[in-house]
Amino acid sequence: MQKKIRRKRQILRNRTVILRSARELFHKKGFYGTTMEDIAQFSGFDRRTIYNHFKNKEDVFAALISGILTDIDLIFNEIAEEKGSSLDRLRELVLRLLDLYIENSQLLNIFMSEYETNEIKKKRHLSAYTLKNISSYKKIESRLVAMIKAAQDDDLVVNVHPYILAGMLNELILRSVIVLHNQKGAIRKKDLIRDIFELLAKNVVKTTAAASVRQ
Repeated sequence: MQKKIRRKRQILRNRTVILRSARELFHKKGFYGTTMEDIAQFSGFDRRTIYNHFKNKEDVFAALISGILTDIDLIFNEIAEEKGSSLDRLRELVLRLLDLYIENSQLLNIFMSEYETNEIKKKRHLSAYTLKNISSYKKIESRLVAMIKAAQDDDLVVNVHPYILAGMLNELILRSVIVLHNQKGAIRKKDLIRDIFELLAKNVVKTTAAASVRQ
């Protein structure tokens, strides 16, 4: 029994090292500039060990994105337990997502600039990891829509289809972080927060509640 437990722990440690190594390589060389051989050498494992965990580098990358999606889901869980108005919870969500996206900005930048827009992706069969990520993201999107709908029901947010607002909000945060990543030194986190909430206060939040969003 103990031997089996130790084996499982070793497998988990190996996977963690592989993902950490791949993340660093993707940052340095980009997704398409990194090979499975690179990941094997950088992590200190042979290629067989790498392939025991992942079918290809698309699966490696999808596993990294999966970790981010899990963290986003945890943020929703924590905010759901917080007190305050529906608008307060939305505001807190924006701040928490901004921190998470900044922490993972390099990985998300790769996802947006290389992986998501590459034409090869359209011709490649989607892996189980990627399909799982799509399913996870849809669930997260549904939770955001529900939060926006609650704010609309409280007459705090404009009456636009919540799915449109959800997509706009997530895109606003993500694109802002990518700008922060690409324009290092030219823009700061506090500038992002100011501009994001200014846009929301003028275009999404109803006038009577806009002051609380700018705070």
